[in-house]
Amino acid sequence: MAIYLIDYENTKNLAGIKNLTAEDFVVIFYSQNANSLTFEIHKEIVSSAAKIEYKCVGVGGQNALDFQLSSYLGYLIKSTENTQCDIYIVTKDKGFSYVTSFWKSEKNVNIKILSTLSKTPTDNATAPPDNVETLLRQLHLELKENEIEEILAMLAKYKTTQTINGYLNKLFKDSTKAGTILKLIKPFIKK
Repeated sequence: MAIYLIDYENTKNLAGIKNLTAEDFVVIFYSQNANSLTFEIHKEIVSSAAKIEYKCVGVGGQNALDFQLSSYLGYLIKSTENTQCDIYIVTKDKGFSYVTSFWKSEKNVNIKILSTLSKTPTDNATAPPDNVETLLRQLHLELKENEIEEILAMLAKYKTTQTINGYLNKLFKDSTKAGTILKLIKPFIKK
């Protein structure tokens, strides 16, 4: 049995879903930002033997779908802990590598990331970026080149989370975006 959590807002691709088996379970997370299918995708879904669920998630904040998918992932891990199943997140969002790393270190749950349903996972797909510059360039936060350079310079200059948080809030004038970036770069602050 395999469970596939699909970040449809990010991938907008379900190619390969028709190849899944009746033992597979697919949850498609979508939002008002991505709530339409082509006829080709619809035909693939209809021809799939897998059990398919749809989760329309509320939006309004940055990464809303990602947080809801991550919460559902935790629920699934608990509800399948005594079964033999593989769990996959289908997304191009590199931020999910932190979710997979967390579950691997906390409960030894091996979650794999796929960019599409028709791809096979690679070890590199689940590894978090090894430096903050790579992380900032992989984020889907629409960071400009000068913003990335300012963050890198700020990290080289300041060493405390509080100072860095203040700097990010000043730089972005958006506490949600600043908070998201701080949370993601926090592991690199001590390095």
